[in-house]
Amino acid sequence: MATSTLHLIIRKTRQDLMKGKQNLLITITVLLFCMLSIGIGFTKYKATNSQIAKYRKEVREQWEHRPAKHPHRMAHYGYLVFRMGHPLSIFDNGLDDYLGNVIFLEAHKQNSANLSEAGSSGILVRFGAFSSAFMLQCLVPLIILFLGFGLIAREREDAILKILSTQGASGRQIIWGKVLGLWQFSLLFLLPVLPVVFVAVVLSEAAPWTDIVFRMLAILPAYMVYYFFVSSLAVLVSAYSTTASSALVSLIGSWLILVIFLPKGIQFAAQNFYPTPSRIAFETLLEKDILKAGDSHNPDDPHFKKIKDSLLGHYKVETTSELPFNYSGFVMKEGEKISSRIYIRHQKELEEKYYNQQRFSDISAFIDPMIAVKNFSMTASGTDYFSYTEFQEQAEDYRYKMAQKLNDLQIEKISNVKPEKGGPPAIIEGDNWKKFPDFNYQYTSFSKSIREQWMPAAALLFWLMVCVLMIETAGRNLKLI
Repeated sequence: MATSTLHLIIRKTRQDLMKGKQNLLITITVLLFCMLSIGIGFTKYKATNSQIAKYRKEVREQWEHRPAKHPHRMAHYGYLVFRMGHPLSIFDNGLDDYLGNVIFLEAHKQNSANLSEAGSSGILVRFGAFSSAFMLQCLVPLIILFLGFGLIAREREDAILKILSTQGASGRQIIWGKVLGLWQFSLLFLLPVLPVVFVAVVLSEAAPWTDIVFRMLAILPAYMVYYFFVSSLAVLVSAYSTTASSALVSLIGSWLILVIFLPKGIQFAAQNFYPTPSRIAFETLLEKDILKAGDSHNPDDPHFKKIKDSLLGHYKVETTSELPFNYSGFVMKEGEKISSRIYIRHQKELEEKYYNQQRFSDISAFIDPMIAVKNFSMTASGTDYFSYTEFQEQAEDYRYKMAQKLNDLQIEKISNVKPEKGGPPAIIEGDNWKKFPDFNYQYTSFSKSIREQWMPAAALLFWLMVCVLMIETAGRNLKLI
C-alpha cells in the first residue's frame, strides 16, 4: 500500500507538470535549441575536419616534394601537425575552444600549440559556447528549479499536504514522490538529446561507434544524477520554505551561486593558488637552461668541446674531418637529446601546475555538483585538458624522432669534409623525405582519461548519497501546515 501511495504521488506530480502548456512549450523550446546546437556543432566539426585534412595533405605534399637538401636544413624547415577534435565535441566542446590545434615542429625547439578558437573569436567566447552540454548543465537546472519551487510550499499553503496526510501519505512518501516526479519530468530535456548526439557523432565517421557508445553510456547517468540533485534541491528548499515565493527566491540564489559564482570563483582561486608563467617567461627560462647545458651551434661550448676531444682521442685523429662519420650531425644529435630532455622537464613542471589547478577544480566538485558534471562531461567527451596534453606528448615524440632521424641521415650520408667552392653541395636526395611517416594523432581512450580524472565521478556519487540522506531527513520532519 505504501509503494502504491508513492507511485501515485510520483505519477500525479509528473502528470501535473506535463499538463502545463507552458511547461511543454519550455521543454520543446529547449530541445529545439539543443538540436540546433548539435546541428551547428556537427557542421562545424565536419568543416574543421575537412580543413585539417586539406592542410595535412598540403603539408605532407610540400614535405615529400622538397628538393635535395642538407638534412639539417630540413630539420629547421619543420613540419606542421594538427589536432583532430573528438567527435563528441559536437555535444560538449569543453576546453577545445581555448586550446591550440596546430604545432610547428622543428629541430632544437619545442613550440606550443597555436590557433585556438578563443584566440580568433573575441571576448564573447568567454561567456561559454553554444552547445547542448552548456544548456543541459546551466539552463535546464534553472528551469527545473522554476518548475519545482512550489511543489511542497504551495501545496502547504493550499492545505493539500494535510489532505494527503489524512489519506495515508507519510512525509517521506510526499518528499520522495515530488522529487522523483520532478526528476522524471526533467529527463525529458535529456533523453531526446543523446540519441541525436549519437547519430551525429556516428555520421562524423571520426571514431568507432563502440567507443562512442561506451562514452555516452557514462554521460547519461552523470546527467541523470545531476538532475536528481537539482530536483532534490528544488523540492527540499520548497519543503523548508514558509511560502512558495520565498522558495523561488532561495532557489534562484542557489542557481546563481552553483552555476555562475562558484565555478568562476574556483577557477580564479585555482589560478592564484597555482600560478603559471607566461609563454614568454617559460620559453626564456627554457632557453637559458639549454644554453647552460650545452649549445650545439656554438663550436666553443665547453660541453661539446669535451665530446669533441673524447671522439678525437677515441678514433686517434687530429681533426673532426678525419672522423669516419659526419661530426656536425653527431653534435646536432647530442644537442637534440639535451634540449629535448630539458624541455620535457620544464613541460612536466608546467603541467604539474595545470594538474594542480585541475585537481583543485575536481576537489571543488564536492562543493558544487555543477562542476562535477561539467568536468566529467568534458572527460567523457574527450575535450578535457588531459586529452590535450596527450596531443602535446604525441607531437613531441614525433618531433624528436623526426629530428633524430634527420641527424642520423646527416651522420651517415653527408661527408665529413666540407665541400670546396664550386664542388657538389652537401645534400641528400629528396626521396629520403618520403620515408618519414606522417603524424597520426590518436584520441585518448576514455578508460585512460577516467583513471587520471576519477574525482568528478566520485563527486557525483557523493552528491547522490547526500540527496538520499537529505530527502530521508526532510521526509521525517515535513511540516504539513
